Amino acid sequence: DPHEPPRTAPAPDPWRMPAGLPALIAERSAAALALPDPEPLPVTLGPAGDGAASGPARRRLLTAGAAGAVLLAGGSTATWIALRGSGEGAGGPSAGSGEPPTYTIGLHADLGGPGRATGLAHRRGVQLAVADHNARDDKTFRLALRAEDDAGDPAAALRVSARLAADPEVIAVVGPTGSLLRGDLVERYETERLATVVVAAGSTTAESGTGLHLCVTRPLDRALSTGLISYLTHTRPATRILLVEDAADPVLATETGVAFRDAALTGATLIEHPLVRGNAGFGAVARKAVTSRADAVVLGGGDASRAARLATALAGEGFTGGRVAAGPALGPAFLAGAGAAADGWVFAEAYADPTALPSAGTFTAAHRERFGAPPATWAAEAYDAVGLIARAAGTTSAGQVRSGIARRLVRTEYRGIVRTLAFDASTRQVRIPDGIFLYRIEKGRPRFLGPFGDV
Repeated sequence: DPHEPPRTAPAPDPWRMPAGLPALIAERSAAALALPDPEPLPVTLGPAGDGAASGPARRRLLTAGAAGAVLLAGGSTATWIALRGSGEGAGGPSAGSGEPPTYTIGLHADLGGPGRATGLAHRRGVQLAVADHNARDDKTFRLALRAEDDAGDPAAALRVSARLAADPEVIAVVGPTGSLLRGDLVERYETERLATVVVAAGSTTAESGTGLHLCVTRPLDRALSTGLISYLTHTRPATRILLVEDAADPVLATETGVAFRDAALTGATLIEHPLVRGNAGFGAVARKAVTSRADAVVLGGGDASRAARLATALAGEGFTGGRVAAGPALGPAFLAGAGAAADGWVFAEAYADPTALPSAGTFTAAHRERFGAPPATWAAEAYDAVGLIARAAGTTSAGQVRSGIARRLVRTEYRGIVRTLAFDASTRQVRIPDGIFLYRIEKGRPRFLGPFGDV
């Protein structure tokens, strides 16, 4: 492929290890894989209709990496290689071995910085997906995983992207895992023609229309108002809606306002009142909600601490109508700051709670078994991202997987455990009807209500 990095030397012998490497592998593996591999359970993996094998081929327990996974750690970088049998590494199969090829998926994550919780959730979801794929008897290729840690540092993120792009075995990257997708990273991966599948980012600084090798599997934050509009139209119909645009978050405020104005809700009156910067505007908004006889308040803005102050002010004025906001406003600062005033608020988000999804039951059980905890936010979506990549790789010509997979991703429909991933091929945007989920705060905790169309 003309876009692949040139190979100036023959591939290293996969049977030969550098001196001292076996001891290093043993030491690092013992430290990193402290949890014992569980015994296989007779469970079925993947949702019905996703094209996965049935019967014994699917009776596997998802584990963190394939059997025999090895952790090679150095500095801030961790590379997970799913071995392909006795002694063979992550490169191509030995001549005449009859083994299927191995494709490596890169994980670009914050594993040691402020976003490490999200990064870890991605890594665990991807590990389980790789193991699940490799356990299938009908597979035509194996998957390996190379994870790189940028620790949330912008300069380190560029170095991570360079390392992953320089590895000719990497066919696609899951990540970066931050909430903001930076334009310089999109450009870097685009220059290297390496497909990037972004799971968690809710906003981006990349220019619209850029990134032909970019695939975002979630609706961005600006699209979440669709779920709020549906809720106030069908689930809890409102006739007088107070739209509050928070000047402290002008981008999301404007996008929320535009969505509600454009919706032209039948039979509903839209009342607008700005929330000014600083600390003086919350009481005025709450009083406006009462004096205007609004039966619902929409917060346009994603600052969780300011959302908490608005919730407290509304409760202080005795307002009991609907209260909704987009997902970024839902966070620890909202729950801690609002206290009892948080109850009843409804948020639209792009992630699901796999513990409440029947289609993700097997995944949730396997995650608990392997990691000793339920899956965290974005773990299930990262699992589905690997499934999408594998589906696209399976329909891309052998020998051209890295160069061709980006085009295949947005032409692929994949029924994951969270939702069906499908894209508009002309805009390369994910279709959103079943990708927005609603949560209601009950007794100080978010309760998953489900896809907004089912609520």
